[in-house]
Amino acid sequence: MSDQIDERLLVPSQENELEEFFLRGRRQIRQLLQELINSHALISVHLLPGELSFLSTIVTLSDDEEWIFLDASPNETIYRRSLQAERLLCVTQLNKIRVQFRLTNAIEIPVGSHPALAALIPEEVLRLQRRDAFRLQVPLSHDLRCILPTPENEQHHNHAGFRKKGIEVPVIDISAGGLSMELPFSKTAPVVGDRINGCRLKLPEHLIKLDLEVRNHGLRILANGKQMLRLGCSYVSPPTQAANQIQRYIYQIEREMRASRV
Repeated sequence: MSDQIDERLLVPSQENELEEFFLRGRRQIRQLLQELINSHALISVHLLPGELSFLSTIVTLSDDEEWIFLDASPNETIYRRSLQAERLLCVTQLNKIRVQFRLTNAIEIPVGSHPALAALIPEEVLRLQRRDAFRLQVPLSHDLRCILPTPENEQHHNHAGFRKKGIEVPVIDISAGGLSMELPFSKTAPVVGDRINGCRLKLPEHLIKLDLEVRNHGLRILANGKQMLRLGCSYVSPPTQAANQIQRYIYQIEREMRASRV
């Protein structure tokens, strides 16, 4: 699978990692599609190959539950192109879970007086909970680290507390949208709203350069009286490749956690 997910291109190597999120039972797929109809879910329909897309809804399923009918785009050009597209990638949400499926060979079949696109019901549907909806605790065995800016990064206007000396800090938890890290407290430490540019996240097989924005912080006092500052940060416009590498790392942690519970 190499289509889009979460508005980013999904690299082919991730297909096996997503295997457990695929729904392939015919009855379950039809039930899920009916739930999308009942909830009037808006669907982003992407014409592939290409970059055209439009918003739609599922109008109905055929009586024999073999066909799905989508509202056609009101734009005549996009409508005609959707009939010529090799496949239609449909992306929506249901109860905060990303739902994604592909349709092929769409044809024009009106539903009542409204133009609609008809296609055979997909054989598989991807249901993927957004990774940025929660933070995944990093196992101690991973010792995941983030390197905050070194002196040569001063041109990025980093926070004053990091200009004199670079610092490597442990990452406590991570998601597709951000991470939390812990560092010794100081009066020059970042505060909410500060941006820390030129950070480097040390994944097991990659060193990723990221810009971070502080979203929250908290103070922790160790048994020896030392004060530690925990920073919750979001990524600032991460490159697609970096986002994919972080996502793969999260899958890796989850696989290890599931395996340890068996």
